[in-house]
Amino acid sequence: MQIAQAKELNITVGFSHFPPWQITKKGDLVGGIDKMVLNALQEELASEHDIRLHINYYYCPLKRCLAMMQTGQLDMKTGLLRQPEREWYVYFITPPYQRYVHKALYVHKDGPSNISTYNAMKTLKIGVTRASVNFPEFDQDKLIEKVKVNGTRNGLRMLSAKRFDAFLGSELVTDYFIRKDRLGKEIRKASYKYKKENPGYFGIAKKSPLSQYLPQLRSAMKAIVEKGYVQLAEDQVLFFSP
Repeated sequence: MQIAQAKELNITVGFSHFPPWQITKKGDLVGGIDKMVLNALQEELASEHDIRLHINYYYCPLKRCLAMMQTGQLDMKTGLLRQPEREWYVYFITPPYQRYVHKALYVHKDGPSNISTYNAMKTLKIGVTRASVNFPEFDQDKLIEKVKVNGTRNGLRMLSAKRFDAFLGSELVTDYFIRKDRLGKEIRKASYKYKKENPGYFGIAKKSPLSQYLPQLRSAMKAIVEKGYVQLAEDQVLFFSP
């Protein structure tokens, strides 16, 4: 009886700098949630489907990564939102590895307490990242004074300096920078949160040879999501990464 040989595939995966999902250093992908999930996907494909991926990582801003997926220069990109204009050149690996985004409110340790409702935010001056989409009620509320800042990290530094009363940010990203910059003694998280569905996917270029293995990719992603590997990756990056 002839034993089937494993399929060996050389692929190029695009990445950007977007901690804690994609963490880079000097242009190299050195860690992050996406890298850990991709490692788990790689192992699942090898052990359960006899597909061995040999990965070359390529740094590119999101817009360039998407252009390269259109031509097939990139085989895969992590951290993609499923948008209609992308459907013609990207297969999205279901299920999504990220389902929700929590928007959380952060205050200075000497700042206001007991912020547990939306109405309690109305008297505050709140920092938000420039061009961010938070949630409709907040974004359209003209009564709340909002201060636009360049990035989460800068917003936290301004909150630490008491430039505004609170900062509204994506919980996972904001928690990461609070720990990384050792701001935990100065900044605390209020009890108010807003949870919204915002699925994130791994995408495969339709022009990539990898696209013929879409059923196996979806099966492998389903397995690692159900086994809790994504939550494990989040916890490890938030609490144990340097």
